[in-house]
Amino acid sequence: MRRNVDKEIAAGLADARLVDWQCIDRGGWLAVVDDKDVRQVVGEDGRRYNVVSHAVHDGDGRIRMSVAVDDGGLSAFVPLVRDQIMNPDGTFVE
Repeated sequence: MRRNVDKEIAAGLADARLVDWQCIDRGGWLAVVDDKDVRQVVGEDGRRYNVVSHAVHDGDGRIRMSVAVDDGGLSAFVPLVRDQIMNPDGTFVE
């Protein structure tokens, strides 16, 4: 029987991906708008997680990066999602 996704580990993976994106300038964010990045990452619990990043225009010049994490089981239907929004001036919405 498959266990439920470990939400703490999934959140850590999503947050780590967003931290990576904070190191990229606005041009880098614009370059990936409407693209999806799919990675399989092994969590600290030894389980494999799908980490899907997707950037979209969020209106008024903002860009939203969403990261969804699931373990390939039932959590794929309702993945853990974290978002980050970059303003037109390159700062992030808190």
